[in-house]
Amino acid sequence: MAAPPLGRLVLTHLLVALFGVGSWAAVNGIWVELPVVVKDLPEGWSLPSYLSVLVALGNLGLLMVTLWRRLAPGKGERVPIQGLLLLLPPSPPSVPTGGPGPGLRVGTPGVEEQEEEEEESPLQESPSQAAGSPLPDPKASQLFSVRGACLLGLLAVTNALTNGVLPAVQSFSCLPYGRLAYHLAVVLGSSANPLACFLAMGILCRSLAGLCGLSLLGLLFGAYLMALAILSPCPPLVGTSTGVVLVVLSWVLCAGVFSYVKVAISSMLHGGGRPALLAAGVAIQVGSLLGAVAMFPPTSIYHVFHSGEDCVDLCGP
Repeated sequence: MAAPPLGRLVLTHLLVALFGVGSWAAVNGIWVELPVVVKDLPEGWSLPSYLSVLVALGNLGLLMVTLWRRLAPGKGERVPIQGLLLLLPPSPPSVPTGGPGPGLRVGTPGVEEQEEEEEESPLQESPSQAAGSPLPDPKASQLFSVRGACLLGLLAVTNALTNGVLPAVQSFSCLPYGRLAYHLAVVLGSSANPLACFLAMGILCRSLAGLCGLSLLGLLFGAYLMALAILSPCPPLVGTSTGVVLVVLSWVLCAGVFSYVKVAISSMLHGGGRPALLAAGVAIQVGSLLGAVAMFPPTSIYHVFHSGEDCVDLCGP
């Protein structure tokens, strides 16, 4: 198959890049303003939970179009829209998704299709495992292997935590320590994502056990942040510099670790071709939505997490 003209490739890559940058800039621009407005708007400290659900629901549109194009007969264009799912920001910037990392290509029309056919997928079963069981579609079958299912499950769980569960309680974990702590957690947490992506470009973990270990490490930071949110408005070390440092550092490390895990998983799934990209996009969006929806009732309806008041000391004797 003849490669498309260079001008078409350049234009396509440019449009895809603008799509990704525009969507991230829109969501990030709103989220970094929360430390300023969260105390003044009617939603109060529950505002991040509302935004998490709205962002996740907004991304379902492209997911539905993608699934319809994959399942409907007579698909006209060959542009794999599912690749764009990996560019959408299903999470706030404080704990962002992995996004397109090293080895994760969006799959523009005719680009590197021949290379994808020849590339060996990290999800592919060993010859001893596949012996005696002919597979009609090797790339699709890789998704149903134990390793592929574990990677997709881990991707969904990490996105549920970082794009729904933890962002919904970020205000409750940070604001007791002051607006400065909240601001630093948002801004520095956003910086952890690209740093993790650059790290993965040089050092990429392809071990499932290693990725699970990193996920457990991120889960420890997340558990600490959740404990702070539950104890709001009087978490440990409130009113001290040590408490501010610990909460900000926990958000940064949690964002960095989970971002690296998601970049690594997306890079490994890329070897499975377009079906793997679609499965990764579905796992990201569905996991994000489930996490956001699960946290909305306790934060915004039943008020399990409690907010503080300015100029009122609720933590005194």
